[in-house]
Amino acid sequence: MRICQVVASINRDTGGPALTVPRLAAALEAVGLESSVASLDYPEHGPQTSIFPIRELTTKVGAVGRLLRGWSPAFQRQLSAFVRDEARVVHSHGLWMFPNYYARQAAVSARIPFVISPRGMVEQWSLSRSRWKKGLAWNAFERGNLAAANLFHATSADEVGSLRSLGFGKPIALIPNGIDLPELGAAPGREVLEKQFSHLANVRWLLFMSRLHPKKGVSELLHVWSKLHVQFPDWHLVLAGPDLDGYGETLRNLATTLNLSRQITFTGPLSGCDKECALANADLFVLPTHSENFGIAIAEALAYGIPAVTTKGAPWEDLQTHECGWWIDIGEESLLAALADAMRRSPGEREAMGRRGRNLMQQKYSWLRVGQEMKSVYLWLCGKGPQPPCVATP
Repeated sequence: MRICQVVASINRDTGGPALTVPRLAAALEAVGLESSVASLDYPEHGPQTSIFPIRELTTKVGAVGRLLRGWSPAFQRQLSAFVRDEARVVHSHGLWMFPNYYARQAAVSARIPFVISPRGMVEQWSLSRSRWKKGLAWNAFERGNLAAANLFHATSADEVGSLRSLGFGKPIALIPNGIDLPELGAAPGREVLEKQFSHLANVRWLLFMSRLHPKKGVSELLHVWSKLHVQFPDWHLVLAGPDLDGYGETLRNLATTLNLSRQITFTGPLSGCDKECALANADLFVLPTHSENFGIAIAEALAYGIPAVTTKGAPWEDLQTHECGWWIDIGEESLLAALADAMRRSPGEREAMGRRGRNLMQQKYSWLRVGQEMKSVYLWLCGKGPQPPCVATP
């Protein structure tokens, strides 16, 4: 029984699904369910996430596809043939892109179950962006995609609510993303990044690691940091993440305007040893986001034992419940108060919070648990098992 996971891109710099969808496929393989990943390749956004030995179907996106939300007849044909011959379930991740439409076409044609994970794209903040483009996509194919789904998959209770507000009476499986726990003793030391960025030496790191995008609240973070850095001269703000649409230049100009050039380091996207170094050696993590369906960067930080600060735009009440971070209202005032509180804490207090966060990741967000739950959902859809507890029907 093979599951075909379809996502617009698994190129490194395109966001959370580029990591979580291949990792879901690997988790399913670990619990005895074959899985393949089908996606377009955008080489300019970094290498594709390695998924060997999982089977990958991929087509390089063309110039027209870049303009028209991943339009690719070649990918459509490849996906259709694979689903017809080998798949038993099609699971589409994300919305608004042609690969998601091709996934629905292939599933309907093959008469097999079709699952949709919106991946944060039905949250109100996301729906309000590029409204006219999404309106066209909604009328062209997205309404039909959602209507054709046999089941929705949400990664948070907030996303369940957003899906229900669309009015589609579908079952919804609530299964969070998983996270891999790193071996902290094997993590690289600070010098890996200090050699590349001299301002990182002899200071504590306040780490932001995500896309440089208005959704992530980075401009608000810069304004707050302009008020805080004088009080905390032994701290340095590290902004790590890809710039996909030119917003990074806007942020660099803002940093210059706020006289923060020596108090902030833009590292660009980090991967491999550099990413491990940032996470293993940061003292505090911050993501002042406007909207997240999950927030994989927060989970990664907690897995490394870093206390985190994020907003109620992300579904991370666990930070508050398990005393491993700060879950705050969206806005500069709340962000300033939380960061000041966090940085005033002793290193021992922050380390204790970090340990609680790592324990939370181990107990609640393991990929093995995610794979087992998702497998039970697929089996139920195919008539091979009972309805799992994680599935709610309307």
